Amino acid sequence: MNTNSNDPMTHFAIEHLMGRSDGWRSLVREMVRLWPTVEILELCFAIVSAASAIDEMFDETSPSRSVSAKAYELAALLAADLYAMKYRGLKGHTAQDLANYWADHDPYFLTL
Repeated sequence: MNTNSNDPMTHFAIEHLMGRSDGWRSLVREMVRLWPTVEILELCFAIVSAASAIDEMFDETSPSRSVSAKAYELAALLAADLYAMKYRGLKGHTAQDLANYWADHDPYFLTL
């Protein structure tokens, strides 16, 4: 994957994921708070880019690879939320729309 690890969101995700062992837990929530106007898929892309960059930094035997696996999982869960929003006929364009969805329908990321 061609990643853009210089992108501020991707850089933030890498730092957040690698900063502490449970950094993945609040990553999405923090990204939504910091960038409420970005498209949801842009968040997904930044997280996948961060995961890919981490994969490139460490070989497959490194414990850091579990961090990238968590990031891929978070991106997949975000995409699932986007689909759930569409399925329910809800507005699902920006990160703020995602925060509203979590508050009203699915608090998983709020309590993670």
